[in-house]
Amino acid sequence: MGDSRYTGVLLYPRFSEYELSVLLSVLKQGGKRTIFLGLDDQPIRGEAGLPSKPEATIHDFDINLLDSIVLPGVDDFEHLVGHQELAEYLHKVDDQKRVIAAISSAPYLLSMGDVLAGKTYTTGLTTQQRTFLGTFEEENYVDAPVVVDDYLVTARGSAFIEFAFRVGDLLGLEYDKTWFYPDCRI
Repeated sequence: MGDSRYTGVLLYPRFSEYELSVLLSVLKQGGKRTIFLGLDDQPIRGEAGLPSKPEATIHDFDINLLDSIVLPGVDDFEHLVGHQELAEYLHKVDDQKRVIAAISSAPYLLSMGDVLAGKTYTTGLTTQQRTFLGTFEEENYVDAPVVVDDYLVTARGSAFIEFAFRVGDLLGLEYDKTWFYPDCRI
């Protein structure tokens, strides 16, 4: 790999482990460096109970070392609603035009940081949930499993395999799609 920058994988309480499973393998197969970033340095548990400890935080890892960032969904994101530090961080990442990927409920976090402004997107959140949250541009919602708009990838949680492939492709990684999906046509 010519680029030594990292893909940052955000970890926060109740993150969805399965939504990251194939993507982490694609990144590994492609030789991509990863860094697991937390909102702070405290250990957390994913939604299935997997204990995790971030390697660095959004406050202390040099953003210039990132060429991409991934946000997994969460089964209950009440603790992240209106999280100003996270919103500011995501806005800063977006200003740098890196690959940004969010799955399931995580596009809400992008909308909170104005990253979705003017971009097409999808999410696992319902119309009622998006309306209630009040941060989404409903006219840009696309009813599809995965949506790619320039450097931005969004997906529903059930599309975690295609999500991983789209992120890997945007990063120019070499990996074997048939390893995950023997009859792959994606």
